Amino acid sequence: MKKLVRNLACVGAVAALSGCLGTTPGIVTTVGQTTTNPNAPDWTLNSYLPDPAANTTTQSNPIADGSFQTLFNGVRTSAGVQTLAWNNLLDNAAQSYAGYLNATDQLSHTAGNSTLASRVNATGYAWRELGENLGEGYTSEGAVMTAWQNSPGHNANLINPNFEEFALGVSGTGGDTVWVLVLADPL
Repeated sequence: MKKLVRNLACVGAVAALSGCLGTTPGIVTTVGQTTTNPNAPDWTLNSYLPDPAANTTTQSNPIADGSFQTLFNGVRTSAGVQTLAWNNLLDNAAQSYAGYLNATDQLSHTAGNSTLASRVNATGYAWRELGENLGEGYTSEGAVMTAWQNSPGHNANLINPNFEEFALGVSGTGGDTVWVLVLADPL
């Protein structure tokens, strides 16, 4: 993916963060810059699932996000909040959206005429509150986590005590890697 370098406070010269998004009834908050392509096709669930073989270079255990879960729950424990469980339905939304963003060269919470809520709803997941962090260009779980921790809006999602479940979508390799973290408080 050939992204323009964004002038954001983050780790790495070619890495970018696209705000954090939190969704509660009546409240939607976004922070950061986005790149959209109005000519891109609409996002649909499972139409852009990333190639698992390509993603294993960035995740030591891409099935159930095991290595990321350990890293992520360490951050939450250090902040004094409960750990999160991985969820298959959220993973379907996160993986599909990561693949879409990578394939269409975008970085936005609303690309492809979709929203975080519409993507999660498409999986059948029932929720009270949702959050999403996006990142691009980070070559490891540790690098993207550090960038999110160093961004106040993203970090607020990481340590939000309301969230109980998560999933991590990853698409691409090297500097073309897109990361989609979906967080939820289930019904």
